[in-house]
Amino acid sequence: METLIVVGAVIVVLGIVVAVVQFASRPPKDIEPWRGGDAEDYEDDWEGDYRER
Repeated sequence: METLIVVGAVIVVLGIVVAVVQFASRPPKDIEPWRGGDAEDYEDDWEGDYRER
């Protein structure tokens, strides 16, 4: 009987942990998703090797 109580408590605790992680991983509602920018905003010399700088 004690084993069933322990198993039930573990299942409840794991369920709470999963619910909290799911809730915490959601993005905030008041922030717009990043849309990036126009390619013209990031003009640079792409001809050379970037490691040479």
